Amino acid sequence: MKKIYLIILVSVFSMEIFSQQDPQFAHNKDNLLFSNPAFAGMADGICASAISRQQWVGFEGAPVTTLAGVHSKIKLFGVNGGIGISMMDDRFEFEKNFQAKLAYSYHRRIGLGTVGFGIEAGMINKDLEGSWEPPETNDDPFITDQAVQKIIFDLGAGIYYKVGERFYASFSVSHIPQLPVKYPNVESASFLRRHYFGTAGYSFRLLNSPIELQPSVFVKFDGTKLQYSGNISALYNKKIRLGVSYRNREAIIPMITLNLLGGLKVGYAYELALTRLITVSKGSHEIFVGYCFDFFGPNNDYKYKSILYL
Repeated sequence: MKKIYLIILVSVFSMEIFSQQDPQFAHNKDNLLFSNPAFAGMADGICASAISRQQWVGFEGAPVTTLAGVHSKIKLFGVNGGIGISMMDDRFEFEKNFQAKLAYSYHRRIGLGTVGFGIEAGMINKDLEGSWEPPETNDDPFITDQAVQKIIFDLGAGIYYKVGERFYASFSVSHIPQLPVKYPNVESASFLRRHYFGTAGYSFRLLNSPIELQPSVFVKFDGTKLQYSGNISALYNKKIRLGVSYRNREAIIPMITLNLLGGLKVGYAYELALTRLITVSKGSHEIFVGYCFDFFGPNNDYKYKSILYL
């Protein structure tokens, strides 16, 4: 029964099954490199991280996404910039996607802050298992009796601006070419839909207390569906961050982040659906871990300053 629900969800939420939106995350403000190459090198040191997301727990074949990467400042021919690499494995019922991309960002001081202009290039391997059976018919043109795959070249670009640790704003575009996805021996074809991302956040201290409030917003649009979320977090003594997000008409997401000894940072988010999914799913879970190696401090003492996720 749950598998039937999943098939219905796929049909309802996707205009075309192979044009499904990029995976969504709860920790959007900590996951900026994935959506914007201009963020590469904007954090202190060399930052590495990984995120694991299990969506709609309780459904067989529900989305499972793993994301990992690293980024750093870099200076080429006297020009300040940043470089980053990320890899993602996304599995959803009969479809498996693997993505790897390299990002470069050119940095320049403007006003009180720093702006980055970024580009990224990579590849996406889309693998269609075709091992499931529809309830009554095999006439669906997307169903095959063998695994098929397609490798696609991809491009993206973006701009990112920050003022210290207080404010940031970002806009980016992914899948710029919108290349077609045509599997061997499959009659129908789709294309990799272009995505637009926008985000902004601000941090301010409450009077003279050790608490900082950190509101942020995140918007994603693929040409057919607009998705947005708002987050409010409170950071206590630079060690513990508690927050909650609201994704438009979809979910409430409480989360916690811990800055541990030695600069290690771990976090967890639980996503509670606001749709009928709440009656058949146990929610979605997201775990992340990250670490920054500060090789750029005055004495190369590797002191931890901040971590941002890829």
